[in-house]
Amino acid sequence: MMKRVVKPKKRNRRFKEPLRVRAGRLFKGVGKVLAIVLPLPAIGYGGWWVYGQATGSEYLSIKGIAVSGVERVAREDIVDLSGIKEGQNILAFSEDAVIANLKSNPWIESAEVDRNFPDTVEIIVKERAPVVLVKLEALYLMDSQGVIFKRYSAEEDSLDLPVVTGLSPQNLGRKERDLEARLLELISVLTNRNGFNITKVSEISIDPNHGLSLFTLEEGVRLDVGTGGFEEKLVSFEKILDTRDGVLRGIEAFDLNNHREVIVRFTTDIVKRGGEADGQKG
Repeated sequence: MMKRVVKPKKRNRRFKEPLRVRAGRLFKGVGKVLAIVLPLPAIGYGGWWVYGQATGSEYLSIKGIAVSGVERVAREDIVDLSGIKEGQNILAFSEDAVIANLKSNPWIESAEVDRNFPDTVEIIVKERAPVVLVKLEALYLMDSQGVIFKRYSAEEDSLDLPVVTGLSPQNLGRKERDLEARLLELISVLTNRNGFNITKVSEISIDPNHGLSLFTLEEGVRLDVGTGGFEEKLVSFEKILDTRDGVLRGIEAFDLNNHREVIVRFTTDIVKRGGEADGQKG
């Protein structure tokens, strides 16, 4: 038989370093921390002193303010609204505050402010581009993003734009909000196409039940275009218009909801006369 050898257990002894070694390592660590911490107040004070010297330097006084991107808002109004003055230090204003001031003007969609050292500031603005007037309790301007941003003034604004009717912001339901999205789509189609486009539209009507309708600038003929497929429907309208040599007289409305089977509604007078309009058959 094999004998089982039992090894004696080793005693778990803890060997300590000499006190002076441990103390030396401790003081060395504390020294490193102090080497980092102690200069911080001096650095902070130095930075504050440098900033104070820079903001008081005549070398950094603003000598020119450039403004770009403006058409409707006067350059002088942009400068006044920014709060930046020639002669002040170029570091002595907040860019965020200047941008907030500029965007308080309803025409300003966005703005940037650049410091061109040592003495010039450039203000770059993007103005809103109105695409339609919206009839609420008064007329308002709306941009291509659907933002109603300003009450219309014929004297100040002098714009010839289609009028949107049928919006009711006090009681917009989900269906009407969806129609607003369709409205923006229709405006985009009309804005970016040749031929019959937004310059030939006098009104865009929104109806929760029947969708969108256009009224032509000439003759005031109604085009019922529903809620989608606007490009195809306008192409169908143009084809019929071509067969009449561009004449709309005697027509009351086009139902374009099914662009493959357009329904033309003639005025009562034309129907009585057998569908004649300036010698043309409808």
